Amino acid sequence: MQMMGGPFLYLQIIVLVLIVILAVQKFIRFYGGAEIRPMPFLRSHHPILFLGIFSFVWGMFTQLAGIIIALNAIIEAADISPQLVLLGLRNSFVSPVVGISTLLFSALCWGILHAKYTRAVKPLD
Repeated sequence: MQMMGGPFLYLQIIVLVLIVILAVQKFIRFYGGAEIRPMPFLRSHHPILFLGIFSFVWGMFTQLAGIIIALNAIIEAADISPQLVLLGLRNSFVSPVVGISTLLFSALCWGILHAKYTRAVKPLD
């Protein structure tokens, strides 16, 4: 049996790749010895966390949409095996798990970067 995330999973994979690219760029910039100055939101490290939250919400949304579609198909079908229903239920958790994992990864990266950014921009008195 193959687990599939459906077409909605591709967006989450693209967001995850984008988060990795942004995180690597920011780690190089923040820990590469360059001076860190205050930045606007879009140029700072904050989009990493925003994209992680988006991936989590998208995963939950796609699970709900998939379950609604599956329930409509079950209503229209004359006979559905319990094994098929449970397989579909199991597969519906792929997107939320990817979303939660992406959120945890992005929050970890954001936290490390934010600590460095805060120390660099607001020196201790």
